[in-house]
Amino acid sequence: MLSMIWNGIQRVAAFLAGKYPAAVTDEPERSGSGITERDLSTPLAESPVDLSRWTVTEHVESPFEKAGRLYLEGDDLVIRSDLDRRGFRVPLVDVVAVLDGELKVVLRFGSEEEAGVVRLSVSGKAVNFVINPFLYTAPLTRVMDVLEGRARKAAVFVGREVGEG
Repeated sequence: MLSMIWNGIQRVAAFLAGKYPAAVTDEPERSGSGITERDLSTPLAESPVDLSRWTVTEHVESPFEKAGRLYLEGDDLVIRSDLDRRGFRVPLVDVVAVLDGELKVVLRFGSEEEAGVVRLSVSGKAVNFVINPFLYTAPLTRVMDVLEGRARKAAVFVGREVGEG
């Protein structure tokens, strides 16, 4: 074992003294993995990418803030608000009338006390719940997902200035 180490030291010393010239070849030196240096490099003179078709879009904050959720419970559409802990409900028979454009009553959860009204938005793309002092809104497509069983619950929103104030 010592002789092998001694031979290795002598070969290194001879190389450093210049007795053995370094091998020069036209091929790049291969690494232990068999990948040549040529395979690892990429050319720098690639054609430039045209970015003129890209446009910068400013982020616009939504005027709405999530304030609760609505879901089905029994024969009611239940509205739970993070701003008002009471809880509200609309009987499903009234929800059908609301979808036809009528104005219906929102009741307090667990009682028959009137708390507000529910109606379609002017555009017909949302359901608005007016429960004093807030106007809650939910996208009609999300409400329909809940009513038709495609979703378990849907988000309810208020105007951002109301939710922050």
